[in-house]
Amino acid sequence: MSLKLVVRQVPVPEALSLSGKSVFLHGNRKIIGSGEAVRLSASGPGRVAELGQKWQQLVAETEIENLSGKESPGVIGLTSIAFAAGSNQASSIIVPHHTLLVSDDWALEITTDNQIETEPMALPEGEFQAGLQSPADFEASVEKALSEIAESSLEKVVLARDLWLATQAKPDLGEVLTRLQQRYPGCWIYAVDSVFGASPELLLRAERGEVSARVLAGTAGRGTDPDVDRAIADGLSHSLKNKHEHAYAVQSLVSELEPFCSNVEADAEPFSLALPDLWHLATDVRGKLLDNVSLLDVISRLHPTAAVAGTPRDAALDLIDQLEPFDRGGYAGPVGWISSDGSGEIAIALRGGVIEQDGIRALAGCGIVSESSPQAELAETDLKFRAIRSAFG
Repeated sequence: MSLKLVVRQVPVPEALSLSGKSVFLHGNRKIIGSGEAVRLSASGPGRVAELGQKWQQLVAETEIENLSGKESPGVIGLTSIAFAAGSNQASSIIVPHHTLLVSDDWALEITTDNQIETEPMALPEGEFQAGLQSPADFEASVEKALSEIAESSLEKVVLARDLWLATQAKPDLGEVLTRLQQRYPGCWIYAVDSVFGASPELLLRAERGEVSARVLAGTAGRGTDPDVDRAIADGLSHSLKNKHEHAYAVQSLVSELEPFCSNVEADAEPFSLALPDLWHLATDVRGKLLDNVSLLDVISRLHPTAAVAGTPRDAALDLIDQLEPFDRGGYAGPVGWISSDGSGEIAIALRGGVIEQDGIRALAGCGIVSESSPQAELAETDLKFRAIRSAFG
């Protein structure tokens, strides 16, 4: 469909209301969308490629009137891609009816000539309860995964468990997103289509032909005493289990990036990344895109990474399908923004939840390798649920 955009420069808002908004916030770049002008959808194994084709067609048919006096960012789409090819949740790119793009000292307003009706929203109430998989059942799934690792070529699988909060209407997550932004300023705060949360993991960023990513795998809880906290970080960096898990994730990403780049570089050693509740092992990866390669082209190859699925990928996905009694939807899938100039920023939808028809399913997962123990993995999911529980508190 054809679309007309008008771009204007506006004063930087003193305060940003996130009520009823689609958002992707990180550092000094904030994208806040209201309403919908266009929704592109796709499902199945070819969902990313199909979205990419629809996006290119939309870009070609869009007229942009730039009144801002700045270089136009073009069409901005917010995207959420389902984790699994067989998910009941469609993958989407949404162009908001009104988009506010805010940096440190400037703001651009992008408006369209089209608006789709959206559902009424209400503030969510209540507390998260046990979901479709009890803690004991999750531990049993980890045991089964460890047996599979011992008896097959499977080296790692990432298993998630869920919590559930019933709702009477589509939830307005404005207050939840504001709390997440305040508590996790270094994370990517997102609310796109049916997923929301505060992700610590960047899947891929593209700007002027350069791509970068941050791999997280390996987790430990923070200590309350500074000396204890530092000892925990040091212990994480020397943990055989966590280094083992992390190495799988980094090598998987580098291998998948190489066909799309003229060169790929990764940090020689992981570093310890501090979040309010957790330490993570992290590695930054950089590359130079080949000509005529788009961000979605690379995402279609990268997803799902070993950090959210496992390795080998197909064996891990089969086991996830067997052991998880819920549809992940967009959880652990790519989420972020793309623009018609080829730039974009895609995180992995972690530390959050999925909005379903009659409630919110919060999910948290961990990587199972041969050194894992069911009790420790259950405790890790509890640590990761702190983000979503505190945001609704």
